[in-house]
Amino acid sequence: LNALNYPLLLEIIAILESNSKNKLIRAFVIEGNSQSFSSGDDLKSMGSEGVKFKPLEDGSKLPHHRVIQLIRKIQKPFIALLQGYCLGAGFELALSCDFRIAADNLKIGDQRVKRAHCVMSGASWLLPRLIGFARATEIILTGRQLDAIEAKEIGLVNKVYPLSEFKTKSKEFIGSIAKLPTKCLGYNKNMLNFSQYNELTSSLNHEFKLYCKNIASYDFGEGMKSFKEKREPIFKGK
Repeated sequence: LNALNYPLLLEIIAILESNSKNKLIRAFVIEGNSQSFSSGDDLKSMGSEGVKFKPLEDGSKLPHHRVIQLIRKIQKPFIALLQGYCLGAGFELALSCDFRIAADNLKIGDQRVKRAHCVMSGASWLLPRLIGFARATEIILTGRQLDAIEAKEIGLVNKVYPLSEFKTKSKEFIGSIAKLPTKCLGYNKNMLNFSQYNELTSSLNHEFKLYCKNIASYDFGEGMKSFKEKREPIFKGK
C-alpha cells in the first residue's frame, strides 16, 4: 500500500531535485502505484521498539522533511491523485501538494495517534491552513478517517470523481493545469507561500516584485496578444 520508508523518500528527493528546473515539465503528479495512495509510514521497518532518532539541529536532514520542503519550494504545481488509503505520512505528503484530486473510495486522515505516533512531516502546519484550526485539531488528535465526500466538503480535497472515471477525469484536470503559463503559476505559488509567513505590506511588495518579473515572460506577451486577437493562448512555460 505504498508505505513510506527511507529508500522511497530518498528516491522521491532525487527525482524532485534533478527535475525541479526542467523546463519541459509543466506540473508534477504524485500517485500510488496500486489501489491506494499511501498507507503512511512503513511501520514494519521500524520494528516493535520503533526507531530511535538522534537529536538533529536541522530537521530538514530528515528525508520526510526534505520532500515536503521541496514540494513547497519548487515553483511548479504539484497534483496528488488520491484513491484508497491516504494516511499518516502519506497524508502529510498529500497536504504539501497544491491540488488533491480524489476518487470516491478515498479514506484520508492521520491515524498515527492511535499507535502513539505524533505527526512529523508538516501536518501541524499544513492542515490548519487548509481546513482551519478546529477541524485540523479534530483530525490529528482523534485519528479519525474521512471519506471523499466529507474531505471535499471541508476543503481538504479539490475534486472527487467516481473510481470508474478517476483516471480519465484526473488526466483532464492535469491537462488543464499543464496548459497554463508555468512561470506565472510558479510566481503565484511563491506569493501564496510567502503570505503564510508575512504581513500584508510585505506581501504586497513581494507580489509587485514578482509581477514585474512575470510581465517580462514570453507567456505574458502571449496572453496579451491572444486576448487582442480573440483566440485561446498557447503558452510555452517560459
